[in-house]
Amino acid sequence: MRKGRRLPIGLVVMALLLPLLGHCLTLTEDQQEYQAASGMQWLPDPDHSLTPSSALKALQDGKGTTLTSRYPSQGFRDGLQWFLVTLDNNTRFPNWFLRISRPHLDFLDIYLFDRDGNAIDHQRMGDRIPFSQREFRHYHLISLQSFPPQDRSYLLIRAQGDNVIEMPVSIKTPVAFSQQDNQISLLYGIYYGAIIAMCIFNLMIFLSIREPSYLLYVLYLGTFGLNLFTREGLSYQWLWPDSPMWNHYSLPIFNLLTLAFSMLFVQHFLELRTRLPFMNRVITIVTVLALLAIPFTLISFHYSIQITTAAVLPWPFIMLVLSLWLIYQGYSPARYFLLAFLSVAVTTTIFILKAFGVVEGSWLIENIMQLGTFLEAVLLSFALAHRMTVLKSENARIQREATEALEQRVEERTQELNSALSARSEFLAVMSHEIRTPLNGIIGTVDMLKTSPLNNEQQHNLNIIEQSGNSLLNLINDILDYSRIEAGKMPIEQTRFDLHELVNDSLGLFQHKARVQSNLLTREMGKDLGHYCVGDPVRLRQIIVNLISNAVKFTDNGTITLAATRDSDNPDYVLFEVIDTGIGISPEQLTNLFDYFQQGDSSTSRRYGGTGLGLAICKQLVEIMGGEIGVDSRRNEGSRFWFRLPLPKTDASANLPSIHDDIDDLTHSGGRLLIVDDNHINLMVAEGLCKKLGYATEVAESGMEAIAVLLSADEPFDLILMDCEMPEMDGFETSRSIIKLQKEGRLVKVPIIALTAHAVPDKIQACHDAGMVGHLAKPINSERLLMTLKRVLRDPDLRIKGQA
Repeated sequence: MRKGRRLPIGLVVMALLLPLLGHCLTLTEDQQEYQAASGMQWLPDPDHSLTPSSALKALQDGKGTTLTSRYPSQGFRDGLQWFLVTLDNNTRFPNWFLRISRPHLDFLDIYLFDRDGNAIDHQRMGDRIPFSQREFRHYHLISLQSFPPQDRSYLLIRAQGDNVIEMPVSIKTPVAFSQQDNQISLLYGIYYGAIIAMCIFNLMIFLSIREPSYLLYVLYLGTFGLNLFTREGLSYQWLWPDSPMWNHYSLPIFNLLTLAFSMLFVQHFLELRTRLPFMNRVITIVTVLALLAIPFTLISFHYSIQITTAAVLPWPFIMLVLSLWLIYQGYSPARYFLLAFLSVAVTTTIFILKAFGVVEGSWLIENIMQLGTFLEAVLLSFALAHRMTVLKSENARIQREATEALEQRVEERTQELNSALSARSEFLAVMSHEIRTPLNGIIGTVDMLKTSPLNNEQQHNLNIIEQSGNSLLNLINDILDYSRIEAGKMPIEQTRFDLHELVNDSLGLFQHKARVQSNLLTREMGKDLGHYCVGDPVRLRQIIVNLISNAVKFTDNGTITLAATRDSDNPDYVLFEVIDTGIGISPEQLTNLFDYFQQGDSSTSRRYGGTGLGLAICKQLVEIMGGEIGVDSRRNEGSRFWFRLPLPKTDASANLPSIHDDIDDLTHSGGRLLIVDDNHINLMVAEGLCKKLGYATEVAESGMEAIAVLLSADEPFDLILMDCEMPEMDGFETSRSIIKLQKEGRLVKVPIIALTAHAVPDKIQACHDAGMVGHLAKPINSERLLMTLKRVLRDPDLRIKGQA
C-alpha cells in the first residue's frame, strides 16, 4: 500500500524538477555541426525589464518556454525576446561559428557566460547596425564564439525587431561552416543568376517585339527577385552596405512593388481589359492604391511590414480564380498561367502563414519562396511563348475571316507579326553566335588541357567544365532545331552510312553513365538488318541518342535495350526500339508527351531536369524523314519507345572511311594551315588545337591581314580556316577576294573552310555561296576539327573545288 503511494509522489517531484534541468547541447569531437534551436529556452520581455544577468537567471530557473522546432518562428513580437542555449563543450576546440536568426532581425545581442554565470563575451549585430561594424562581413548574422573546452557555458541571445522574430541557431566548426557557406553561396549564385538571365532574356524579347507583357514580366520578376535578395541579407552586403535605414524600410516597399507589378502583368497577360472589364477596373484601382501607399510605409515599419505581408495573401488566390474562369471561357494561355502561379500561390501562402506563426518553421519553408519563384519564372516564360503562339493563330484566323472593310487592318497586323517573327529569328541567330563564341574558348581550351599533366582533382574539375559546356551546347542546338522545324527549314540528307557503327557509337556515349546508375545497356540487331543503309545518319543519331538518354536518366538498377530490325511488311523500313525498366509513364501523361515543353509532370522536371524539347524534336524529325514514332508504357513498369524510318539497304562495295582510324594519330597529321579570326581567344584555341593535331599554322586577325599573309608566304598553305564575322572585311568578302586572286593566278589554289559561330541554315548557305568548301560550327574540339580537316585534305573533289 505504501509502495503504491510513493510512485505518484516520485512522478510529481520529477515533473517539478524537469524544467529546472533544462536542455543541454553537448559538443563532441565526432560531430562538426549542431542545430541548437530545438530545446532552446525562450522568455519574452515586452517591458524591457530584464538585464542579461537577470534574464539568464530567470531562464535557468525554468521561467522560459522550451522550443521544440529546429526553425522556431515567434511571429511579430513587441519588446525584447531572450533565448538561452546551454552547452557542454566536450572537445579540445574553443572556436565555433554561430549562424543565428534571419538577416532581417533589427538587433541581435549575443552574451556568453561561463558555468558560474560570469560574462565572457558580448557581440551585437543586426540589420539596423551598419554593415561595416559587423565582426564578420557576411549577409547572414554570423558570430565566432569561444566556448571553454571541457566545460559548460551559457549562450544567451537577445533579439529585438519590428519584423518576424525567427531564431534558427546552428553551431559549426570552422571547417563545417566554410563548407556549408560555400555551398549556400554557390546555390544563391545559380538561383539569382538564373533570375537575372530570365529578366535579360525577356527584356531582349520586349525590345525586339515591343510586347508590353514581356516588360511587365521583367518588372515583376525583377522586383520579386530583389525582394528575396533583400530578405536573405544579400542586398545589405552588395547593394547598400552603408544604408542601414534604407535596408530596414525597403522590405515593405518591395512587397508593394512586387504586388503592383504582378497585378499589371496579370492584366496584360490575361487580357482582362477585353475579357473581364469589371475585374480589370478593380485591379487597376488596387494597383494605384498599392503604389500610393509606398510613402506611408516609412511612418511605421512595425505595422507596414505586417500590413503589406498580409495584403499579398489574397492576391494569389484571386489570380487562380481568374485563371480558372478564363480557362472555362476557352482562353488557352490561362492554363500555363494557372500552372505557373499555382506554385507561387502555395509557397507564398505557406510563407505568410509561417510569418504570422500559424505554420511551424522548417528548412523547406525557409527556402520555399525561392523554389516557388524559380518554378513560376520558368513556367511563365513558357506561358509567354505559348501566348505568342496563340496570338499568331488568332491573327491568322482574323485574316481568314475578315471582311473587305478590315483587310487593310489585318494586313498591317500581319506585317507586325512577321516583323516580330523575323526579330525572333534574328535574335536566335545573334544569341547563338554570341554564346557559341565564348563557348568555343571554353570547350577548345578544355580539349587542349585534357592531354596536359593533371592530378585527379584537376582532371575531375576539367571533366565538369567539359560536361557543362557540352550541356549548354546541346541546349543551344535543341533551341535552334526547334526554330528550324517551326520554320520548315530542317535539312534532311540522303547518304550511305554504316548502321551498326552508328548504333554502337550511340550506345557508347552512355556506357559510363549507365554503369554509374547500375544499369545494363545492351543492343539487339536483326540478322537481316544489313550493314549499310541510305538515310540521314546525323538526324538518326540525334533521335537514338535522345531516346537512350531519357531511358538512362529515368532508370536505376535496371536494363536498357536498343533493338533494330527490318520491318516484316516493308523491308525498306527499320524498326528501332528503346526498352527500359525505369519509372514508366502514366496514361494521363502519355497524351501530351511529344508536345513541346512537356514532361511527365512538374516533379519530373524538378528531379531529372530537362526542357521538354527532346521528344518533340524527335517526333518532328521522324515525321520529316517519312516515319512514325510512338511509346508504350505503364507507371513503375518501364517504357518502350519505338520509331520506324525508311532506311533501305545499300551496296557496301566501296569501303567507308573510319572516323576512328583518322583520329588515332593526333600528332602526325601534317599540312600547313592559315587561321583567320578577329577574336584573340578563339584564334588561340584554334591554333592550339591545330598544333596539337600536328599541323603547322599561321594566323591573321583580319581579312586584309589574311590576304597579305597569303601574298607574302614563301610556302603555300594546304587549307584556310576562315571566321565569318570580322570588322571591316568579313569572312565572306575575304573568301571572295581570295578566290578572285586565285583565278587571276596571283595566289595558289587553297580550299577555305568556314570556322564560325553561325549555325543557322541561312549562314551556312552564305558560306558555300562565298566559295567555301566546308563549314565547321563553333565550339570545336580536336575530334571534330580533325574529321573536317582530313575530309577536305583527303577528298580530291573538295581540293579541286578549292582550286577551281
